[in-house]
Amino acid sequence: MVPSASAPALPLRSPFAWLWPEPPAPEVLVASELGPIVFQALILEGVVRRVRGDVAIPVDVRETPTIRALAAQHLVPRRAVVGRAAAVWVHTGGPPPARIDVLVAPAARRPDPHSERATHECTLPPSDVVVVGPLRVTSVERTAVDVGRWSPPALATPLVRRLATVAGLDVRGTGRRLAALAGQRGVQNARGVLAAVGQAGATVVVP
Repeated sequence: MVPSASAPALPLRSPFAWLWPEPPAPEVLVASELGPIVFQALILEGVVRRVRGDVAIPVDVRETPTIRALAAQHLVPRRAVVGRAAAVWVHTGGPPPARIDVLVAPAARRPDPHSERATHECTLPPSDVVVVGPLRVTSVERTAVDVGRWSPPALATPLVRRLATVAGLDVRGTGRRLAALAGQRGVQNARGVLAAVGQAGATVVVP
């Protein structure tokens, strides 16, 4: 029998209804909360997709910078800021980095060594830091400057290009910022990276 047009639509059931009948299923799932067997089974069944490490989201949930920040939160002390390649990932997505780059002030205590964390000493003015979910992250422009200066060009160029195409990096303004840093370590490398991004289609001024 065909339902009448006036019949109320049946509510859509989440694939997690058997785990969370009330309230609705969470958007972020953590292996330590589900248990490793259930977590891995949900990934193998294609019900969830991994964000990074032991953090996943349902396949119908859009990955956002806030979700990526949540996935890295356990590696970032409160006194630290996410930077460099890890900041590119938080801002733009793509393949997650093997290690999360954290920046601490020169006088601050460095985090304990961790195989999934790389610590760098760095002075950051407040204008170079933004809040993304639970973390502080270098701004898009500061991220581009640091990646250009401290990563090999072959790695830095696609990362800066992602910042330009996904996160709205002002490449012209970044070029002017590098001009103000002339003579400092890594600036020449960063200028070459910006030039390469410009040749690929982005508008950029390299002084």
